Amino acid sequence: MSSPLRPIEKLKPLLGTFVRIRVEGVATSKAFDAIDEAFSCIVEIHRLMSFHEPASELSVLNREAWRAPVKVHPHTRAVLEKALEIARASNGLFDPTIAPWLVQGRLLPAPAAAMPDGNATWEDILLSPDGWVRFARPLWVDLGGIAKGYAVDCASAVLERYRPVQGCVDAGGDLRLVGPMPGRVLIDAAGPGDIPVLELQNAAVASSGSQTVAGRGRVSPHIDTRTGMGCPTDRFVSVIAPRCVEADALTKVAMAAKGDCGPILAQYGAQALLFENARWRSLAEAA
Repeated sequence: MSSPLRPIEKLKPLLGTFVRIRVEGVATSKAFDAIDEAFSCIVEIHRLMSFHEPASELSVLNREAWRAPVKVHPHTRAVLEKALEIARASNGLFDPTIAPWLVQGRLLPAPAAAMPDGNATWEDILLSPDGWVRFARPLWVDLGGIAKGYAVDCASAVLERYRPVQGCVDAGGDLRLVGPMPGRVLIDAAGPGDIPVLELQNAAVASSGSQTVAGRGRVSPHIDTRTGMGCPTDRFVSVIAPRCVEADALTKVAMAAKGDCGPILAQYGAQALLFENARWRSLAEAA
């Protein structure tokens, strides 16, 4: 299905990357309204859950929630709830409390908060039904492994209300397509070999790999929580799922578990591709 109405697209720096939002099949004025509304949603989520911003709601939690309960925005509550759900489902391979490792590795800045208790885990994050959050011990939460996917989903929900032929929210590795027209997505692991092309319709894909740090070369921000060690820097994972929030979080599980993550992928209706040793394969073949 194609549309006589030209695609409208905008690009903005947000969520630690560049976010591109495109709408096709919507009248120009409505398309710009949809894109601006979607960006406003992403801006709010960034403001609430940035680890880097001292005034963010997440930073307030890291400073105060071990002393007394903190009331949080429904967006923050929803992301924390989903993070704990996937932490339980993955036996802690997805862990929203790995920030101390990332700070030690100079991949995150040290927050202005009490040092985390060495025995603290994600199970010390306590959520109440009325929107209050408490930490049973001092700990540092980082939602960078899931909040971007959640923001993509929220922005996509905005686009869906305008009934586009196709809408796309692309946040630097986390992408979701909406609408009846399928689209093709290239997965580039910046390595040799063939580049997979995925055809998606009303679905999401999230990808994770290593990153380049000045003076240190390639560094993996992904921790295998079973060993406390970083994942190999040549490993790259893409997860396809109905929603981007799950795809985003499951890339961290797949990075560590590889072929052992089949049950949790199935639980969320997800599929995964692994790039390692200069070749692509499905994770069912990667054990």
